[in-house]
Amino acid sequence: MGPSWYWMPDVFERFFGDFNKKPSDYYELIKLSPAYRVYYGINDFIAIADNLEDIIDTFETIEKGSGIVLAKFMAEAKSNYDIAIKDLVYNPGVSPLELVTPKTISKLNQFFSTIKKDVRKQFKNNRLAQILEFPVLFLGAKPSDTPSFYSFMNYADFGLGTFHPKNGMYEVILGIEALAKSLGVIIKTDSPIEQIQVNHNNEVTGVKSNDVDYPCDYVLSGADYHHTETLLDKKYRQYSESY
Repeated sequence: MGPSWYWMPDVFERFFGDFNKKPSDYYELIKLSPAYRVYYGINDFIAIADNLEDIIDTFETIEKGSGIVLAKFMAEAKSNYDIAIKDLVYNPGVSPLELVTPKTISKLNQFFSTIKKDVRKQFKNNRLAQILEFPVLFLGAKPSDTPSFYSFMNYADFGLGTFHPKNGMYEVILGIEALAKSLGVIIKTDSPIEQIQVNHNNEVTGVKSNDVDYPCDYVLSGADYHHTETLLDKKYRQYSESY
């Protein structure tokens, strides 16, 4: 909820759109210009513009010929974004087969190379390469370990731009809270979950918080996987502590 960047505005629009609402119903978005600066030392930086055309020009002035290369790279990144964010990410995640589609099969070679390999092959200037490698860090991954397909993060960066909600990221939280309450959701704060309760039929029946039992039809945890499992008795956990 602290300082951050607001990327992939279409994802937020889709979320609010599910309830016939728009983000602008709850908060005002500001597109940053420049989007950001990448610093290599004191007063030594590259400014990333708020549109792809100017970014291409910036690349070209730093490495001759890289502008055309970037345009091609971004076209592929947009194609990957359309597949990943508009289709795959909304699948329920119950089977790896969900990832196998005619569109992903056509991109199969990108799962056998990495972001770092692809970027370094096409861009010789180290600074430009570093700029293109860094967005995947938002996925908690290294460019050297991340398949090329994840270049869709570059489209989120250069293609869609960087935004910030007026009054800060917490406005997004308040917006989601207001939407939830308008739909009848009851939000209980200061209520740490002490236990996820399971019956003898291996069915989750509720949660315990502040020594109070709350019967539930469903329990959905948005917390870290390991933390969530510690709320279950050991016999119901998927992984051991040593794992």
